[in-house]
Formats: sequence, structure tokens, C-alpha cells
Amino acid sequence: MPFERLTIKAQEALRAAPLAALIFSIGSVAWAANITVSASVDKTTVDIGAPIQLTIKLSGDVGGLQVPDLGLPEGWTVAARSQSSSFSVRGGAVERAVELLFVLVPHQAGTFQLGPFTFVRPEDKKEPQQVQTEPMTITVNKTAVPPALQAPQGGRFTL
Repeated sequence: MPFERLTIKAQEALRAAPLAALIFSIGSVAWAANITVSASVDKTTVDIGAPIQLTIKLSGDVGGLQVPDLGLPEGWTVAARSQSSSFSVRGGAVERAVELLFVLVPHQAGTFQLGPFTFVRPEDKKEPQQVQTEPMTITVNKTAVPPALQAPQGGRFTL
């Protein structure tokens, strides 16, 4: 008799296993789709040669996302780059956050667009998952050139 009860309970558990697997997979898909991304700059108007700090923040299930080429406008360089990561647990869910920091330097005047920056998770089999930031407009002004120092008549400079 106890053996029969064990067999019936095992059969019930086997019938419930596909349902449990389905619930688990739905939960993991929802978790994988929970990615947020934002981009910001510390200044939208600068002079030629003045640095701009670009910050890109990703949070959620960010594992496997590839950092894109920034695709900077012509005449811009990356002077510095850093990355920080953090983990938190909220309501039993683990969340990872990544912050990418770029110091950019423009070398010509004009109005430029940074972004949009697209992050792709290529290992998704059916359709790669991607998230994208909004583009930002940056105005770069010509620097005011100080007047050239004139040498006094005696060949000496006075400061």
C-alpha cells in the first residue's frame, strides 16, 4: 500500500513537471527581456578640445550583451574609458547593472549626433535581443583664440 501511494505521487509529479518547466521558462524569458539602457552626456555644448563625459547605463539581464562600436563622428576621439558593475537583489530577483563611461574630445566645430547606441545579445537563437539608446545632439564651438603676444621694441617680453 505505501509503495502504491509513492507510485501515484511520482506519477502526479511527472505530470506536473512539464507545467513547472513551462512556468520556469516563461519566467526566464520575461527576466531576459527586462533590460533597460540609457545614455547621457554631462554637457551638450562645448568648445573644440574640451572633454565630454558620455555615460551609458545598462541594467537587468545584461549578461552576453556586446558593447557596440561607438561610431563617433569624424574628428572625435575617445580620451578615456572605464566600466563599473554592480549586483543587487530586490524581491528575490537578482539585477545586474553596468555603467560604461567614455571621455570624448571633439576636434572640430559643428553640431554632431552621438548615438543611438545599440546593444545586441547574439546568442539568442530565434531572434537576437537588442536594446537601443536615444541619440544626443552636441554642439561644438570654435575656441576663442587669444590675441598673439607682440614683442616690445626692445626685444624683451613683459608679463
